[in-house]
Amino acid sequence: MSNKYLIFSLLILSVLNSKLSFGSGKIYGKSQTVDKEYKKYEKCRLKKVEVNLKDGKKDGYKCIFRRQLKGKDVTVMQPSPQCQASFKCKREDQK
Repeated sequence: MSNKYLIFSLLILSVLNSKLSFGSGKIYGKSQTVDKEYKKYEKCRLKKVEVNLKDGKKDGYKCIFRRQLKGKDVTVMQPSPQCQASFKCKREDQK
């Protein structure tokens, strides 16, 4: 009988204690995370690969990527025609 009473009282105390511990907090002073501007990223996927011509001669390749959201395509220049399928690019400001 005493074991049941002990278990029951511990259960009641743990429930009451957990409800008392959920209080709202207050920040004094200026919050550092609110003022910080976060860089937002989106996924850019490969659209097409083009040969880059400079003065009529082949000068590497253009990897053209389409943004996940609306915006201009992203162009990456490189010496080989093998482009990665996708990457995280910085999101354009929507104005």
